Amino acid sequence: MAPWKSLLALLSVNVLPSVLAKVVKFDVDLTWAKGSPDGNLREMIFVNGQFPAPPLILDQYDDVEFTVKNLMPLNATIHFHGIVQLNTPWSDGVPGLSQKPILPNGTFTYRWTATEYGTYWYHAHARSLMADGLYGAIWINPAPEIDQPFNLISDDENDVAAMRKAEKDPKLVILSDWSHYTSEEYQKIMEESGVDLFCVDSILINGRGRVHCPGADFINSLQTDYLKASIDNLPLTDKGCYPKIYETQGNFTRNDSLVPPGLESGCVATAGTHEIIEVDPEDGWVSMKFISASWLKAFIASIDEHPMWIYEVDGRYIEPQLAHTMVMYNGERYSAMIKLDKTPKDYTIRVPDTNADQIIAGFATMRYKGGSKIEDSVPYVNYGGLNTTADVIPLNVSVLVPYPSIQLSTAADQLFNLTFGRRESAYQWTLEGKQLYNVMANYDDPILYNLTARKNLGDKVTVQTQNGTWVDILLQVGIMPDTPPIQAPHVIHKHSNKAFIVGEGDGFFNWTSVAAAAAEKPELFEFERPRLRDTFMVLGLLGPKWMVIRYQVVNPGPFLIHCHIETHLANGMGVALLDGVDKWPKVPAEYAL
Repeated sequence: MAPWKSLLALLSVNVLPSVLAKVVKFDVDLTWAKGSPDGNLREMIFVNGQFPAPPLILDQYDDVEFTVKNLMPLNATIHFHGIVQLNTPWSDGVPGLSQKPILPNGTFTYRWTATEYGTYWYHAHARSLMADGLYGAIWINPAPEIDQPFNLISDDENDVAAMRKAEKDPKLVILSDWSHYTSEEYQKIMEESGVDLFCVDSILINGRGRVHCPGADFINSLQTDYLKASIDNLPLTDKGCYPKIYETQGNFTRNDSLVPPGLESGCVATAGTHEIIEVDPEDGWVSMKFISASWLKAFIASIDEHPMWIYEVDGRYIEPQLAHTMVMYNGERYSAMIKLDKTPKDYTIRVPDTNADQIIAGFATMRYKGGSKIEDSVPYVNYGGLNTTADVIPLNVSVLVPYPSIQLSTAADQLFNLTFGRRESAYQWTLEGKQLYNVMANYDDPILYNLTARKNLGDKVTVQTQNGTWVDILLQVGIMPDTPPIQAPHVIHKHSNKAFIVGEGDGFFNWTSVAAAAAEKPELFEFERPRLRDTFMVLGLLGPKWMVIRYQVVNPGPFLIHCHIETHLANGMGVALLDGVDKWPKVPAEYAL
């Protein structure tokens, strides 16, 4: 069977209807009220009075009706992150592309089918409201015919049975960052000062946490030599925030005095709240599904003394990999199978930042049922995210092979070049290299309803494709004018169907096609066992770097590809993929504007 045929066969398995499919209805009210998830009171978003939002627990092939009533004084939409939206582009939740925003006191019903199993999440997609608390977990239980990889973790039948049971009732673990400023306040400070802000006050686990203030001396002792050198050995603040210099801001006009002093320094500890996840050692194994709902930060997740078998990534099973720690970027999901074979007591779940743009950490507890507090558990990482010993095993993200694996052709029909960098100011970022994506350009004239409305966006931030074709997207971190060579990690999320990572390398991509590049540098490409993701991290800390992702156009409609750091998207870092313009979907009458 030809590689492309094997992929289409795989896709068809995931869209077959099941006799067990059912209609699942969710009704959610969005409210704007005061809350204090980390012990500091501020205005925020609640969903049905909850934070985080209640989880959506589904079975594969269920039909979902998700009705939103917006009781806030703000416009809103909801995006179902990682959900393909096959034949339902009007439910993708991007204002200006697939819908108008839901106005205050307005109602909107999203309808879609859970065509694929796995771990996903839903969140706000209007401005940066996700940073105000509008996010919740999605878990789609796989259909009976889906092959699971647990026999690759253990050949013991009892272990495999316990893992299958754990997968049926997983622990959903949402990791997020929290600022004491609302998203609009944060944005206004950047606009008025010209400063690219990237400091937060706390890290939350399932919406719980507190402000930690270990002191500036301790924080500065945790920096790596590389990062010290990259910021000219300047000190961090007592909140762990990096200095405002060329290496972190670029060569743009700014007025640092307009940034409130308390945003980046002056740490004040809070009592906050603490998440406890109870596990039963009688079960033998537990599945923890980690979801990064971060709006700014990149995390390192670990559980003291408990190795993790990572077996699902971005909603798809992989060949399991043993790891003690894993880096999680904005929007990513990693499922871990954990053996419960240690002394029954409390073990700390540690979630520090990666040390890349702030030194800060959050904590929770995994508690063995029936256990008692004996002594502190032994960590794999410290407060700064650094390994405590040389024996710590980090997750190797370069070999997260789908299970079952998938082969691809070495040819595509189109190649689009997306080059990242700052543009016009320190806080504005471009995904395309020359133009900024205006997230509010088509609020009143969504492109799904009117394809000619693409003219309201820059001509370079919309891309047209033909249905059925294969598309390569080059993600290039380079050196743009006024942009320092060291950039924050850019976390690129593609809406609708996932894409394969077919190649990556250092420097600049100097070929006209992937086929030409692969012929010259085959060691940089992988077509036989490519990774399949919906979120792609391109790290430019060590200079220019590129990644090529490949997808097939199977779902006509307008879908966003963008940086999932909220301040980057809100200030221009996106491109509209106008997929299948030759088969543009007809919007159902019930969604007529």
